[in-house]
Amino acid sequence: MTNGAMGQARSPDFEQALVNHAVGVEEMAAIRAFARVVAAADIASEFALCLARIAQGSVMSGSEQAQAHFCRVLVDCARWAEPQPWFDRLHASWAECLDGGAAPGFSLDACAALVKAAARCLAGDRAAVPRLEMDILFAIDAFAWCAASLLARELPSRPADGASSGDVDAATGLPDRHAIGRLLGQWLPGAGEGQRVGLVVLSMEWGVAVRNLPASERDRLCVALSQRLAEELRAGDVLCASGDQEWSLLLPALRSPAQLRLAANKLIMACDMLLEDEVGERCGRLRAGGAVGPAHGHDAASLEVAARTALLVARRRSLDFEEYCDEFAEVVDETVDFERELLSALHLQELQLYLQPQVRLCDGRCVAVELLLRWQRHSGEWVAPPRIIDGAQRLGVLPRLSNWLIMHGAKVAAALVHAGVDVKVNVNLTASDVMDDELPVMVAQALDTWRVAPGRFGLEITESALVPDEQRAAKLISYLRQLGCPVALDDFGTGFSSLAYLRNLPVTELKIDQMFVRGLGQSRADQAIVEAVMRLADGFGLQVVAEGVEDARAREMLAEMGCDLVQGHLEAQAMPLGEFIGWWRAREAGRSSVPA
Repeated sequence: MTNGAMGQARSPDFEQALVNHAVGVEEMAAIRAFARVVAAADIASEFALCLARIAQGSVMSGSEQAQAHFCRVLVDCARWAEPQPWFDRLHASWAECLDGGAAPGFSLDACAALVKAAARCLAGDRAAVPRLEMDILFAIDAFAWCAASLLARELPSRPADGASSGDVDAATGLPDRHAIGRLLGQWLPGAGEGQRVGLVVLSMEWGVAVRNLPASERDRLCVALSQRLAEELRAGDVLCASGDQEWSLLLPALRSPAQLRLAANKLIMACDMLLEDEVGERCGRLRAGGAVGPAHGHDAASLEVAARTALLVARRRSLDFEEYCDEFAEVVDETVDFERELLSALHLQELQLYLQPQVRLCDGRCVAVELLLRWQRHSGEWVAPPRIIDGAQRLGVLPRLSNWLIMHGAKVAAALVHAGVDVKVNVNLTASDVMDDELPVMVAQALDTWRVAPGRFGLEITESALVPDEQRAAKLISYLRQLGCPVALDDFGTGFSSLAYLRNLPVTELKIDQMFVRGLGQSRADQAIVEAVMRLADGFGLQVVAEGVEDARAREMLAEMGCDLVQGHLEAQAMPLGEFIGWWRAREAGRSSVPA
């Protein structure tokens, strides 16, 4: 749609949009009261001063007359009492501005100047503002930003003409990250105990299924979420698109810090409802971090750092929302140090692989090992493998880590062969590995480099890693099997499609998750699950490994059920390569000394 066509087309339903922005009967009454008590010349004069400060460089040469007319319509507060006719004129005037080459962000600048001018007309330089005047200002703020959001939404449907996108996000029509700094810069200088400024940063964390969608489909979901979140705003609040799958909620007049949490939870609940009603099986989670100025930041930059710090803590603690406190600064420092050390550990080859024995129940021989990732930081702290994987994914070095795991796994297998230790080595794959078409090539190169027979090099894949694209996973597993590598389905029973996986995937082994094994001696339900898995595996001709075996009773029951291998602390804990070789030799020597 061209700019001229926009001017001819029927303008959006402004009255319905006002309802969505919480501008109801009381707010419109406040707006009419403002129009009666403030002289038109006064609001126009204040508006001109505010616009000159805010819109530096956004008045384009050749569109001055059209922009001046747009501003006159915008500040004509006497016409606000009839919102739809007023907006129809504003909409047509905005089309003329765009036809004249005006920057798309000028409408946001003008609306911001209008709110600032209204505040100056109402409050002047007073430190304290009466409640009635504050309510009027809230109503005008919501009224102006509602108009700005509707004008901005026209932009994505028009062809690009080389003009700057200003302070509008092209995909969602929301104010963008540049608007955040400008608005906070306007509000924070006047903030205090009686009028706090809130900032909530919201980040959408999609599951693998969504992350692997085409960009156009992800954009569609982002727009749907933006619209749903915008519907939940209270009068005066502003929602901005601050990044990829990220939004920032600006709350200009908080009477209590508790309102920050209420606002964040309201948006999170709205997101959950959208995902449940419209997105269906595509899982995702909206997390948020918030901060309040001036307590947590006197300027836009420091307040945003505080809110993002709270978001980081919310992620670390698996919470939906967290509000900033001073202790959180230490969390950021620790995270920075962690990521710096992890990169250094990858570069300096400081990561280690420990070997967890898998013992055959029929004769007690250790015939396989699972390689477990280990890393000890400079402080002496041992880092759990999931945290290492998560950190590598955040830093964008997960492919490099996966390559290291496979290459060093083959190196361990070669060392065991050289030492005369007859065991198979199993390496865990991540969800990203399963989506990597180059994985079979990487495995083949590692085996060739270290002269390892494929049968001695197994790969373990969790059910959750298969969910995004089962057909693609099946193809990859087939390639690995063609190489001659055994493939185990790890954490079996914890997913939702186990039977389908057994039917469609060419795996050779099932690993029963430890959650069903640790309570085996006390739980009839766990016993029934394990027995069912045994029957399934027998029907498909698969070997079964039970994880987390920690007591003799569980071991006995597994042997009676027909389990092939067990691993867990009852047999041995994971250990470094040299220690494992000594343990294996001692175990074999002990077996050979026992009379037949």
